[in-house]
Amino acid sequence: MIWLVISLALALLGALVVVVHVNRLRSERRVAREMRDLASLPPSSVARPAPGELPPPVARYRALAVGDRAPVRTLRVRHGGTFRISATAKASPIRGEQLFTADPPGFVWTGRVRMAPGLWVDARDMLAAGKGSMRVALDDTVSLADAHGPELDQGSALRILAEMPWYPTALFDARTVTWAAIDADHARATLRLGDLEVSGVFEFGRDGLPSRMDAERFMDKVGLRPWGGVYKDYRAVSGMRVPFEADVSWQLESGPFTYAHWLIDSMEYDEAPPPRG
Repeated sequence: MIWLVISLALALLGALVVVVHVNRLRSERRVAREMRDLASLPPSSVARPAPGELPPPVARYRALAVGDRAPVRTLRVRHGGTFRISATAKASPIRGEQLFTADPPGFVWTGRVRMAPGLWVDARDMLAAGKGSMRVALDDTVSLADAHGPELDQGSALRILAEMPWYPTALFDARTVTWAAIDADHARATLRLGDLEVSGVFEFGRDGLPSRMDAERFMDKVGLRPWGGVYKDYRAVSGMRVPFEADVSWQLESGPFTYAHWLIDSMEYDEAPPPRG
């Protein structure tokens, strides 16, 4: 009898492994399709205007980080780091990949958080045509979240604005991003995507490069909360100065909650989109 129970348990475990594997392949194909669709969106028909006058810290940043570099069209980032699912949870290892498009501004990000040996949480975050969406699943099999709506649109737009220092030519496309002076070390950037508009305050360090960005972002079931990121480890890549490390935090009533620590592995600019398959 005990061998029958063991055999049945092994059969069920094998079936579960097959189901998880199949769902993983389906998820990978779906994300690849979403990335191709994002990259195929038509660019704006409005001509890029000549650079206008910028606040002094922003003009200095543009000269340092961009110079006369041609505008980036796409960026593919691969990263490691850690992620915390709650303020009381410990940091878990994460692996992620993200495709950005500059015209129109958009992204598809996919990440895997290792919760325990053999146990993963898979997530896909996306902004396309000014609309955000988020999927989260346990091992790509058990759905934990499938969200969209105006609050997610706002959060996704703030995310891409905060991540534009990875492809900083996008921060100087006046069709979508405008700047307003605050003081010698701060300036406000406003991103407009159709009817959607979000703003964040960038702080510039002594080296003239962004050291942090702060905004008010919608937090699920809480409302608007202070949110932002810290940029570190700037390096020269593809004619630009970009950060290779970032921390992302919410400011909760109990104090700061740093939930993401990104360590960049690679950046690939202006790649041709993968073939459809």
